[in-house]
Amino acid sequence: MFLKKMMEKITEASAKTLVKVLLAVFFMLLSIFVLAYEVPKTKLVQETVESLEESRNQIMDFSGATITTSLAITALPDDFGTPLADTLADMNTYFVFVFAVVFVEKLLVVEGIRIAFTYVIPAALGLYILGLLATKDRVKVFGEKLFIFGMAVVLVIPISTHFTEKVCADYLVYVDETIAEANDGAEKVNEIMSTNPDEATIFDKLSNAFKTAMKEMSDLLDYFENVLKKFVNSIAIMIVTTFVLPLFVLMVFKWLLNELFTLNLFIPQVKVMLPGMQKVEKAEGSALSEKLKVKKPVAPALTQEYEEEKEEIPALSEEYAEEEEETPALTVEYAEEETETTALSEKEEA
Repeated sequence: MFLKKMMEKITEASAKTLVKVLLAVFFMLLSIFVLAYEVPKTKLVQETVESLEESRNQIMDFSGATITTSLAITALPDDFGTPLADTLADMNTYFVFVFAVVFVEKLLVVEGIRIAFTYVIPAALGLYILGLLATKDRVKVFGEKLFIFGMAVVLVIPISTHFTEKVCADYLVYVDETIAEANDGAEKVNEIMSTNPDEATIFDKLSNAFKTAMKEMSDLLDYFENVLKKFVNSIAIMIVTTFVLPLFVLMVFKWLLNELFTLNLFIPQVKVMLPGMQKVEKAEGSALSEKLKVKKPVAPALTQEYEEEKEEIPALSEEYAEEEEETPALTVEYAEEETETTALSEKEEA
């Protein structure tokens, strides 16, 4: 009896819910036992880790180049380049920010993907199942949002890293060239100043080293000011490639997933027939047929009443025509009475 009652309660909506629950459980197990271990080994993720490691080394080289150039400028006589050296030294604040961003991105790729597939995505699917069974829309929506967050952790950093390499390849080469130029200039200045040259011969040696005419200190400062401008451009490029572009990819990814989850996709109706449901459907069908048989005699009675009403309508129309024929006669009698009344009134006046 209990099983029969349970089968009677199963409807088409509950069958769809059952299919969704089974699919969610399947993807939950797939995420925990397969994707959490296989996705980090893929070529896309490995190339992303290598690219982030190269970015980290580039930032460290850039920071070292600024410090080396700053020390080289301070080694010049008469402290002419001290303000410029202080400006270069202050740039390390930006390098710390970029380095922190790259470190977080690498951490998300190395550990975040595993955590997303092991904990975040299964938890999101569990909440989705709970929302389906308890018919709680808030719980189901929260599970969908948590699923979007987990997929963002998995895909945004690898996609943004490869997107940056394709779009900003020339700009990253510009950064490497700036680092090499700064290191080369700093080494030349340090080599010349380590020989303790006279002030009269220092500019000759600088001119030979840089292969440009440097007759006074301002020419050397102009050279390092040009290096400083390249540093500023390089820092802007690194902030865009490591922070702005990943943020842009994240926003686009979020928009795409929101559009995907708000689409009303066509889902074919699935009808699950369990043992015992055919008998229930046959019983329901017989009950409906008996109701229809009871309702069938009502229809002839209604048609008979309608025919009687149609027969009464001509009789009513004939009575109305007779009344119309009597109306002119009444009007003639009324006119004769009026004439008699006027004649009597005239006699009385006379």
